[in-house]
Amino acid sequence: MKIRSIIFFISFAMGTSLSASSSDSANVIHETGFILPTCDSLGVALFVDGVLIGYSPILHPVPVLAGFHEIGYAPPEIRNEYVKSRLHHAIKKVYVPIGDTVNVALSFDHEYTQFKTLRTEHRIAQYVGMLMALSALYLFFRIS
Repeated sequence: MKIRSIIFFISFAMGTSLSASSSDSANVIHETGFILPTCDSLGVALFVDGVLIGYSPILHPVPVLAGFHEIGYAPPEIRNEYVKSRLHHAIKKVYVPIGDTVNVALSFDHEYTQFKTLRTEHRIAQYVGMLMALSALYLFFRIS
């Protein structure tokens, strides 16, 4: 499903249309819906299923295959699950019905400052955890 979405994005971005010569491509055309993202900041990179669709503001709906999709401005390179799980408004999961347009509102300003804070918070938590582990080892060897 994800590969078909990427192929559809690429064909849309290149300006080519999917030919209806095969029954599979005709089904792909009939199984599409649209996503129209809005964002409170200008020039923010927007992603659908990890594929860059453009920068805000997006003026026209983006065609996608019907079904569930992730849309947001958090780049797909974020691998830190601690940070990713706390960016509630940066990545939204939406269901796109066949032939319908789903409007998705994203709030960037608040989340971007929260993103920086979460990175710092995660580093501090790691340092405190390492310090506690070293202290416990020191006390263990000191007592024995």
